[in-house]
Amino acid sequence: MEENRRKQRVELLSSDGEVIIIDRKIANRFARIRDFLGANDCLYVPNIRSFILRKVLTWSFYHKNDPGLKSDSESTWWYTEFFNVDQTILLELMETADFLDMRSLFNVAQGLRRNE
Repeated sequence: MEENRRKQRVELLSSDGEVIIIDRKIANRFARIRDFLGANDCLYVPNIRSFILRKVLTWSFYHKNDPGLKSDSESTWWYTEFFNVDQTILLELMETADFLDMRSLFNVAQGLRRNE
C-alpha cells in the first residue's frame, strides 16, 4: 500500500534544490510536466525556483475547478495577496506560466507588468 501511495506522488526538484512533492493528478494538470515526467516519479524543473513553483501550484489549486478568473470580493482579496510581489517575481511568474502553458496566470501577470 505504501508503494502504491508513493507512485501516486511526484517530486518536483526546483532549480534551487528544493523537492516539492505533489499528487500525480496535480502534476498531470500541467501538460508540459506530464510530458516530461512520463512514468518517472521525479522531475527536475530547471530555471524555476521553489518560491515560484509554489506560487504556480497555489494558483493551480485555487483554480482547480474553474480555469477562468473569479470576480467576487473574496477572490479580489486573494488576487491582491497573490500578486503582492515585486516586478522580478512577477516576471518569473510570467515566464513559468508561459513555460507551463498556464494562459490565465500568464495573462494576469502580463497585465500587471504593463501597468507598472
